[in-house]
Amino acid sequence: MFYNNFDNVHGEDRYGMAGKTGDPFREECELGISCYQCHEQPLVIAERNWMDTNNDDSQRYQIVVVCEHCGAVDEFIVNDGREHQISKLKRSKYQPTEKNIINKGTVD
Repeated sequence: MFYNNFDNVHGEDRYGMAGKTGDPFREECELGISCYQCHEQPLVIAERNWMDTNNDDSQRYQIVVVCEHCGAVDEFIVNDGREHQISKLKRSKYQPTEKNIINKGTVD
């Protein structure tokens, strides 16, 4: 069974995710970023996978995005090493920001 120890964590974001603060990259959000394969927009966040806890107690996440037009898959990391550090997309080499979010998606 998977067990995660959140010792020394400074709180939860509004979605109940442990960490210092939350980030807006949630499943079903749309990003105004062009696809590396067909160059169309938008990319949709298909998965948000917890990876581990950084030294500053922020939570690191893998964000998997999918093109709505051709189905191409790409990914990036949020809180990559420290809080508010976002990696580039693996295939397109573009670095997403919170300003790229064009649709907040839905929260159950």
